[in-house]
Amino acid sequence: MNAPAPVLAPPAATAARPVIAPSAARLVHWLLGGEHHHHPADRLLGLELLKTAPWFEESVTIGHRYAHQTVRMFRDCGVQQFVDLGSGLPTPNPRLPHTSASAGPDATVLHVDADPYVIRHGPGLLPRGTRHRFLHEDPQNMHRILRDLPLHGFDPAQPIAFLLHNVLDRIPSPADARAVLTPILSTAPPGSVISLTHATADLCRDGSARAAANCLTEAGLPLHLRTAEETRDLIEPQTHSRPWHIRAPGITPVGNYHPTRSPIPDSPGPSGGYAAILLHPDDPR
Repeated sequence: MNAPAPVLAPPAATAARPVIAPSAARLVHWLLGGEHHHHPADRLLGLELLKTAPWFEESVTIGHRYAHQTVRMFRDCGVQQFVDLGSGLPTPNPRLPHTSASAGPDATVLHVDADPYVIRHGPGLLPRGTRHRFLHEDPQNMHRILRDLPLHGFDPAQPIAFLLHNVLDRIPSPADARAVLTPILSTAPPGSVISLTHATADLCRDGSARAAANCLTEAGLPLHLRTAEETRDLIEPQTHSRPWHIRAPGITPVGNYHPTRSPIPDSPGPSGGYAAILLHPDDPR
């Protein structure tokens, strides 16, 4: 009796490699000169952005410089606690130290980001010995972030600097954007400060800012541009008996905010956005 013909199994399907979408944190890291911690999707998006808006790379650098100078200013005023919302990855550029380095070795810093890549790789990019922690959380969950600050080494009786750099422009609804600020305004201890930056099309009359925002949105990284008036509407409506006030010079192009600390750009256009600092009503500064 003839043996049955062997049954040939179909060839094993080759497992498809997962498609890695671009990440805002990795994109910024690449634009700041990082040699690692970015993927082809991040680089391709970056190159497309630079074709659409050649000033975009300079805008990222200006924003990072503003963050460094602002944290240094807060530190010089005695603030030792920092909550960095949407913190991204630490920069590889020694001329632009990350928040924890700018805040000094004795500062308590909490880096909050919704991107798990940042939480996984961020700690390894910082010097050892700094008092920093990374928290995987959406900045829109501000009530929970504030509630848990003591678990991360924060003293609720001491001033806190809240950094919202390019955070509110990721939120489409003005009401939802204000909802991020409201818990901070209501509960932050005396002497606290808020620094924010927000993308705008006001400073680029050629339409390149809107083209860049569309490019990012199509890549899955929505960016919502707001005018100076719309940005003011986010931060000014306050129902508190003693509202916070906006520090001079007010809502200003990012690159022009610290003119005594860095050269003023020839045009505010490369800033790509506005900066503003809010002071607690009990802040003497």
